[in-house]
Amino acid sequence: MKVYVLLFLLAVVVIVECGHTFLGTSVQRKLIYHKDVKYPSKLFQKRIENVNYTIPYASRQYSPSIQGILAYDLTTSGASANVTKGGLGYNFVNLRLKSDRAEELHFDIYIYV
Repeated sequence: MKVYVLLFLLAVVVIVECGHTFLGTSVQRKLIYHKDVKYPSKLFQKRIENVNYTIPYASRQYSPSIQGILAYDLTTSGASANVTKGGLGYNFVNLRLKSDRAEELHFDIYIYV
């Protein structure tokens, strides 16, 4: 019985600590944007930053919309990445990145068309 309780608590911790965001697909898609976003921590505050990307006009003729968005949390903390505007099916995306209190913000962002 103790083993089941320990496994359950471990599973809960793993689920809570995952801050990665995966939208759409990257399978056989062209990588159009990659950025390593890193901001230092703020004392006793959560850091909130926005990352905006728009597909250039010349590239819209061949692949008009975003098919995949990947945002990897490299701090292994409770940071999160959310799409606030655009995203899948659009030619632009606005990502809102939020860190834990007094933690740095470090994401690896990929956008596929």
